[in-house]
Amino acid sequence: MTRPERSRSFGAAAEDYDRLRPAPVPAALRWLLPSSEVTVLDLGAGTGLVSRSLAAAGVADVVAVEPDDAMRAVLAARSPGARALAGTAEDIPLPDASVDAVLASSAWHWFDPDRATAEVARVLRPGGVLGLLWSFADPATDWVAELRHLQRADDAGNEDSTSGVRAGFAIDLPDGAPFGAGSSEVFRRRTWMAADDVAAMLGTYSTVLTLRPEERAEVRRAAREVIARRVGTDPVRVPFATAVWRATRLASDI
Repeated sequence: MTRPERSRSFGAAAEDYDRLRPAPVPAALRWLLPSSEVTVLDLGAGTGLVSRSLAAAGVADVVAVEPDDAMRAVLAARSPGARALAGTAEDIPLPDASVDAVLASSAWHWFDPDRATAEVARVLRPGGVLGLLWSFADPATDWVAELRHLQRADDAGNEDSTSGVRAGFAIDLPDGAPFGAGSSEVFRRRTWMAADDVAAMLGTYSTVLTLRPEERAEVRRAAREVIARRVGTDPVRVPFATAVWRATRLASDI
């Protein structure tokens, strides 16, 4: 499938996406934001996992922009404190210099980097933060790595791969982007999940969502077998990581 087609595959699994995908580790949001007294744009917000995490952290002014109607419907229903808007990273429906932070969770790899960076710079106030996040089951644990193999998570050409987001990772913005030097961190936690839910979580990623139904069912069956063989408990204590990168909007364009 083409990259745009894969990027639009998530709406078909919006309910499962919201129920099964990991929210960011709370410490990651504290590291990204200078305070809770800020206006935050959750860009490519999906079903609102980050928007709700921001609200739980005390951020009162959250704008969530999401292009997929099905994903945005779940967001609006379950994140009543956020203003949910239709829009894309390449055409953000907000005025110039209107937000203090722009966060994009498991989404930046789907954006056009030149157009998205220009739009983010436009809506950010000087000194504002661009924060990019990826939350995922941590492949440093061997059975998780085996599940990722079933999911084809780190195949060459997979835009959704998190294989490169480890401690010290870097994001390259387009030349001339009005941002300072970036920095990154990785935060970890463990969460209990039903074994069937861990297996089903693989089906919320584009590499599995875009398979034929019988192939998706086989991935889920194989994942359940891995969990039974390698972990042997139900529920399962799943190691999750949130990798984050941030850069500050300079006071003037370069």
